[in-house]
Order: sequence, then structure tokens, then C-alpha cells
Amino acid sequence: MHYLVGGGVLDDPVVYSPQSLVLKTLVLARVLREYFSERLKGFTDRLVFHGHDWHSIPTLLSLNSLLYDSELSAPLILHFHLATKNRVELTDLCRHAELCENTVIRGDHGAREFKYYYDAGGGILERIAGYTIDKVLTVSRGFSKTMARYIGLHAAGKVDYVFNASPFNWGYVVEVVSSRGVKNPEDPLERARFRRTLLTNLIGGIEVSFLDEESKRRVSDILNHYSVVYNRVFSDDGPLVFSIGRLSRQKGFDYILRALDKLTLINPRIKLILSINPLGYQDDSLKEWIEAVLTYPRNLRVLPGVLSRENTVLLYYASNTVLIPSRSEPFGLVALESMASGTPVVAARTGGLIDIVVDIERDPLNGVGLFFNVGDVYGLAEATGRLIELVEPKGENVERVRRLRMNCIKRAGEFNWRASAEKTKSIYREFIDLT
Repeated sequence: MHYLVGGGVLDDPVVYSPQSLVLKTLVLARVLREYFSERLKGFTDRLVFHGHDWHSIPTLLSLNSLLYDSELSAPLILHFHLATKNRVELTDLCRHAELCENTVIRGDHGAREFKYYYDAGGGILERIAGYTIDKVLTVSRGFSKTMARYIGLHAAGKVDYVFNASPFNWGYVVEVVSSRGVKNPEDPLERARFRRTLLTNLIGGIEVSFLDEESKRRVSDILNHYSVVYNRVFSDDGPLVFSIGRLSRQKGFDYILRALDKLTLINPRIKLILSINPLGYQDDSLKEWIEAVLTYPRNLRVLPGVLSRENTVLLYYASNTVLIPSRSEPFGLVALESMASGTPVVAARTGGLIDIVVDIERDPLNGVGLFFNVGDVYGLAEATGRLIELVEPKGENVERVRRLRMNCIKRAGEFNWRASAEKTKSIYREFIDLT
């Protein structure tokens, strides 16, 4: 059963508005405490509270207090998909979520007034949670080490991971590309022909959507100012590099921007398509990218919004490689989706990407991509140039390309929701009997 909570600030149409997001999480915490204060009366069944990301921390802290007041016990589990270092004022926690100085909650040092744990965590939600949550999960092995260091080594024993997964799979990819006339999706030569069709024709029909009308208006104003048609077809074919994600500093798109000269020098025929979802405070960054489109009209297109799933699959499938330049990456869903589409990746050596991507240099038989060091613009360009050549089907290279792409599909299949569910159940069993 699912509940939707609305009203007041929760109805702000800009979901991740920097001006209202913290307040939304505090109001939601207060609402859920009120709900569970009634729901838990006479409750005798097994219970687990499992929250996701920093947005759920105020709620978990409120439930911690409620369980103490009700003389009940239930495990509190916090699942991180991203580290954000959010500091919230104690006065705001008290005013909006009823987490005040003298509110009593349980933690590593016993039942204490909330101010004790607030001060211990320096007012930073993730660090307060390190003292007051029973289990901290992340979405990859690599990211679990990062979070253990961040929330405090005193909590390292609480930290574990459950790998993410994706609904993308090769069967779905085949269904999508077959609907566009691809007869033999595994054939590298047919992929190359489809790439040409996408670059010189189909991209003209790819449109983006937006999370809200304000974002749509801002993007439209920027495109009109520069007289840019974002989905203009290319005049010719060339090896395709695709990159997708939020236009945030974490995603590292600025590294690609700085590498454009080098990338086009390595391979003048290279085509880069970036699907970037511009956040409300990233207008200047989007302008830089639109100016880059004008500077590299034969090589670059920027799709400034949200792609449909079908169009995302078409771009993954048509690409020689998918480029992931992130400064940090808790899991690396883009890498998984790319590989599920049979497309190898060039990835920054960070976080969950280290768990997902098998480097061709270290394991040529099972490799699915190449790494470069975070922030190394020259390394990014070199690795991208090498991989697009490896994946270009020509002469005796066709069979090797086919094997590489099949490696990707096989590797992606190792990360699935069944395995994630089993790992989650094993963690629940640490606290309750599931039989």
C-alpha cells in the first residue's frame, strides 16, 4: 500500500527546489510521525523502517523518538544513494519536525536528549544518523567505504551495501530496436548502420520533456537566445559517444567540455550526444554547453531535458561507447544501462563504477570498458578515443566487437533485482525473524 502526502510546501511543483527541499523533508517527518503514532497503537507484527537518502533522515529520527516514547523497538535502516552533507539548524528541526533539544531518542550512547546526538553529528543529518540509525546501507561496495568514512568510523560496523539494479535488459533493448527496423541486433555491422540512421535522421525526432514548466521555460529561453535547435541532425556519420545525467557538478560533465578540443583532435569524425537534465540553478552551465554546440557543430549535440526510455535505449544501442565522467558515483546506473544495451563504457575510477566495470586492460577476455582517473581530462579523451576505435566494426575486428558487446550484456545481467532483494532480506534477518 502506498500513501501520497501533499499540501502546503509539499505541493511545490519544483521537486528538488533548493529553496524548499529541506522544509519538505521536515514537514514530511512531522506528518509521518503523526501517522505512525496512531498506526502503532496495539501493533504487534514485525516492523522495519527503511528510509532512503538524506530526505528520510528527519523521518527516521522522528520515528526513533516515537518508538522510544511508545516503549517499542523496530530496526531503523537508512539507505544512501548519494552523499550530500546537509546541515540543518536545530531550531528548524524543532519547529517543523518536533525534534527539539529535549526530545529523547535512542542511539549508540543510549537514550539521550536529541541535542546530544545533534551536537555529536555537528548538525549534519548523515552524521547524526551515524549515531542513531541501526543499519546504514549504500548501493555499492565502493560507496560503502566512502560513507563509512563520512558518517564516522565509529559507525563503520553498521555500514553494508545492496547493489542497485535496473529494469533495462537486453530483451527490452532488442524489442525497442527491432521496432525501428533492426533485423539482427547482435550484428556489429547492423549496429553501425543504425548509428548512421540515428545521427543523420532519427535524432531529428528525439524530443525532451521537463519536470516542471519553469524548467521548460528557462531552457527554451536559452535555446532561443542562441538560435539553437537541440535535435538538429548531423551531416554525416561517425563514431558515437553518448553521455547522460543531471547537469550537476557531481556528474562531471564539465570534464567533457574541457576535453572537446582533445576529443575532436583524436578523431575529427567523433559525434558526442549529451542528454543533460538541467537543474534550476544550472543555467550558466547549460549556456556553456549550448555555446559548445555552436563551436563544434559537426561533432556535438546537447539534449537539454529528460529523454523517453525508448529514445534512451536507441542512443545507448547506437553508441560506440557511453562516457561517465563523474566526480563521484555511488552506484553507476548509467554504466549498467549502457552495458545492458551491449555498449561498453569509459568511466571515471570512482565509487560503484569500480564494482560494475571490468577494465579491458586488466581483463581483456571479460572486460566491458576502460577507466580514467577522476578529473583527468587528458586520460578521459585518450580512453574515449581508444574505445571508440576498439568498437568500430571493420575488417577482422567485427567478431572481437561482437564479443565485447556480449561481455557487456552478460556483465549487466549479474546486477539484478532478485539478487538485491535477497541481500536486503539477509540484512532484515539481522534484526527480525522473516520466517
